[in-house]
Amino acid sequence: MTEPTINADQIADALSRPRPTAQQRAVIESPLAPALVVAGAGSGKTETMAGRVLWLLANRMVDPSQILGLTFTRKAAGELALRIRERIADLARVGLLGEGYDPFDAPTVATYNSYANTLYRDNAAALGRESDGAVLGEAAAWQLARTTVIRTKDDRLADIGKNLDPVTKATLTISRSLAENVAVPVEVQEFARRFARIVDLPPGGRGAYAQVDGWAETVGALDVLVDLAAEYGDAKVRRGLVEYSDQVALALEILRRQPRVAEIERDRFRVVLLDEYQDTSVVQARLLAQLFAGHPVMAVGDPNQSIYGWRGASASNLDDFATAFGATDTRFALSTSWRNGRRILDVANTIVAPFVAGAKVQVDRLDASPTASDLPVDIEFLETVADEADAAARWLKARLDVRGTPPSAAMLFRTRKTQGFFLEAMRRHGVKFHVLGIGGLLAEPEVADLVCALTVMNDPSAGLELVRLLAGSRWRVGVQDLWALHRLASWLRDRDYAQQRYDDELAQALKASVAEGEGGSIVDALDFLSTAREGHTALASFTPEGLDRLRDAGRLIARLRSRGGLDLPDLVAFVLQELQLDIEVSANDYRPLGASTFEAFFDAVGNYLALEEVATLGGFLSWLREAEQREDLSPRPEDPEPGTVQVLTIHGAKGLEWDHVVVPRLVDDELPGRPVEGGYLGWLAFGQLPWSFRGDAAELPVFAWESQTTRKDLVDEQKAFGGRVREHLLAEERRLAYVAVTRARHGLLLSGSFWATQAKPRVPSVYLTELGLDLPEGPASDENPMGDDLERIIWPMDPLGRRRAAVESAAAAVRDTDPAIVGPWTDDVELLLEERRRRLGAPEPVEVPTRVPASRFKDYVSEPDAVASGLRRPMPEQPYRATQLGTLFHSWVENRFGPGGDAEQLAAATVGADELDAAPGEIDAGDTLTDADLDRLKATFEASPWAARRPVEVEREIHLPFDGRIIICKIDAVYEVDGRFEVVDWKTGKAPKDAADLEQKQLQLALYRLAYSKWRGIDPDLIDAVFYFVADNRVIRPDHIYDESELLERWRAALA
Repeated sequence: MTEPTINADQIADALSRPRPTAQQRAVIESPLAPALVVAGAGSGKTETMAGRVLWLLANRMVDPSQILGLTFTRKAAGELALRIRERIADLARVGLLGEGYDPFDAPTVATYNSYANTLYRDNAAALGRESDGAVLGEAAAWQLARTTVIRTKDDRLADIGKNLDPVTKATLTISRSLAENVAVPVEVQEFARRFARIVDLPPGGRGAYAQVDGWAETVGALDVLVDLAAEYGDAKVRRGLVEYSDQVALALEILRRQPRVAEIERDRFRVVLLDEYQDTSVVQARLLAQLFAGHPVMAVGDPNQSIYGWRGASASNLDDFATAFGATDTRFALSTSWRNGRRILDVANTIVAPFVAGAKVQVDRLDASPTASDLPVDIEFLETVADEADAAARWLKARLDVRGTPPSAAMLFRTRKTQGFFLEAMRRHGVKFHVLGIGGLLAEPEVADLVCALTVMNDPSAGLELVRLLAGSRWRVGVQDLWALHRLASWLRDRDYAQQRYDDELAQALKASVAEGEGGSIVDALDFLSTAREGHTALASFTPEGLDRLRDAGRLIARLRSRGGLDLPDLVAFVLQELQLDIEVSANDYRPLGASTFEAFFDAVGNYLALEEVATLGGFLSWLREAEQREDLSPRPEDPEPGTVQVLTIHGAKGLEWDHVVVPRLVDDELPGRPVEGGYLGWLAFGQLPWSFRGDAAELPVFAWESQTTRKDLVDEQKAFGGRVREHLLAEERRLAYVAVTRARHGLLLSGSFWATQAKPRVPSVYLTELGLDLPEGPASDENPMGDDLERIIWPMDPLGRRRAAVESAAAAVRDTDPAIVGPWTDDVELLLEERRRRLGAPEPVEVPTRVPASRFKDYVSEPDAVASGLRRPMPEQPYRATQLGTLFHSWVENRFGPGGDAEQLAAATVGADELDAAPGEIDAGDTLTDADLDRLKATFEASPWAARRPVEVEREIHLPFDGRIIICKIDAVYEVDGRFEVVDWKTGKAPKDAADLEQKQLQLALYRLAYSKWRGIDPDLIDAVFYFVADNRVIRPDHIYDESELLERWRAALA
């Protein structure tokens, strides 16, 4: 290794780029040894890492291919890789790389997960695994875990007392937690059993302390959940599937079994750069330490931006870096922000100031760059969320309405609960916006209606979703009729299917079997109402108009439910069209996103279908609910859109930046927020791995349960533990606030309000009060001034809403105008009208194609009108399952009898055949072709008389001249027996159901016989023809097969 002769300033001068700062130069020119770089938000770490690569290359210390760069997201990896490639090309252009420069010899830049994936796949054989298994995405993992829970035979599951979705989520959480923390499952189960013994503690006080029993039951459920996680893991292994967390854990296991792998990686990569190191999980940090301890590793991170603890990321990895990688106290800092304005940095530094005292890894205060803007940070703390939303919309409008290229902007929410107020305000002020993520998508009214309809189809308890549909603009059912529907549900609850009242004992037993307030389903009530006879006494409470509307709604939902056999994309499209939501969105100019919301929803359907063998509506809806939460907590890949406000969560904003940013709802219990699930129970919540098994256990609050001798002591300790958990979670909330404000380059609005939808006023967030601002001391009103507006709903809903005046004006203009076809679609409209006129009149002859498949001959002679219609306007046809199976079987038979048809060729004939014969998504979920389907046909064929005979022809295609046309005949097989020939047509479908059906099918055999006789010059009387229906193992020999004259007669009669 050569000593450096070129410094970072010289490289910058040669490339005509700004020289690095002293901090950046110290990082760039640091020795080849383990080092930690603490880089604040916007401090130019990507540019600094690129500079480090250039310095190493210019001084010939490593080759490009010997550099490995890892980061957290694909977006960040792409940006880093592009930056490095561009800089290396510039370095080569100015001659600093020497004559041996190879543009294809580039550094490896990847995400942590993708690198672990490569390591695992290259060495999977060491674990007895297949290297080509698919990686489970969120949708597929959720559905596979859900299927595992449904199919389990573990009787203990009933004792958990949880519904399917919470158990599915817990199974996934435990499975991933075990992998990410390299925990031993049996040790977790033993811990759960020991903890469950807390029920035996004496009271120690006056009360029973029943919460102790609840904790024992919740944590004790880990015994079952760990076994479910094992079943889920077995299901993945059987299918050859892995998750991202599996890849890292499996790669770590490979290193344990094959230490040579680490030596190979160290020889391959002489320098390693680790970006966003604070976001690595415990198992990722262990894997990297096993690979590269003592190696020239530079880890770059910022503990103040560690916001992904919910999925295993641990800022403690920064604390432990020196120990894990054998580093000295070498630590560098990047503390100049090249992104944020001066006043924004003042706010950011104030937010994280409480971390300074107790930080193990010291983070320097962020300083402004010489070019930083000096715009003030705007603060708005108003009376109501409506006032707050209006102020935010006006603030954004003032900054986006500029000449030239508009700036970028974002609105960052901690949660989306109040998002609707802000979207409405932006619509009102004409501010363009784009809601990112599934959570934002589901908040769009048209998508919400679609999901509600799908839910009502699937779930008889979906009362809230049904009320949204009935009270919405489609049916506009009023309060009186909704109440009558509720009473009808109660009436039906107490009766059997014959509408006879249950006896008192049975009614009481049924009532006791459900939760308080449950028992009657308005979905079932609507089904009953839509078919009940006129004058039924149970319908007496409904108004006549309400009854008509409810009957219409019930019939529509029944019609939607009747199409439940469609594959999921087709079902969603059918519901969308039946509700006429597509028309509504197209006609509504107040919907700024237009049809793109539905396109995004179908993308979500596609994500769900990506791997799942049996995709159900219920599975999709449950996944959608889980995906909504998880995606809101994940970084977004989208780039900023100038002139458009991007609306997303703070978690989703990590790694992004905008010119102007609004951070709303800076109030207590929103930012900082409260946990959505589990409160401050910590690992006492359902489906959580006990923190003593976490790799970062030293950084987490401790629940000293084992030292407690009574239930009272345990309850007291849990309260103290809950307080420590709260402080721990509030620290992550503070980091979230820091991330939020540092997304802004120039303009920043921090807003809040006393009143939203809650009954008590919210106080300003601590992040606002710490700024020392003059904030209102309290609300002007002791009661929520939005109360009446929040609760007052006018029925019936106006389907046109604010658009009524515009729509009525446009309708009047249309009525007052003389009908005429004008505009760019004139020619198309006239052609369509003329086509309609002709189709309604006498049918015109259609030119028959020159080439006609023999399989369609029967259609021409039996349904000429339908064929003519199809020829006039051809429509694409979905390949049926039988067609796909037939293609596979014919391919197998052809290879079986073809030359060299050995086992390997036969296997190759079936691999990928379903992909070739069916476009993605065209195989029904319930009819997915499997090896078993084909195996059954193969076994039946092998037992048939045809298996032992050698055909003279297989899959012979003959073009038969026929009355001025060419009939395309593809004959499956021809056998020669005792001087006669036998044409055989394999059929994988069902045998003819009657004589008429056979009559039509034999036309194809007749054409095959005629074609073969003419092609071989054989008398047709010497040729027999039969069907072999393989699925039924049935041979059918028609009593009569048409000769050429009879075929011509049928053909000419049909075309006359």
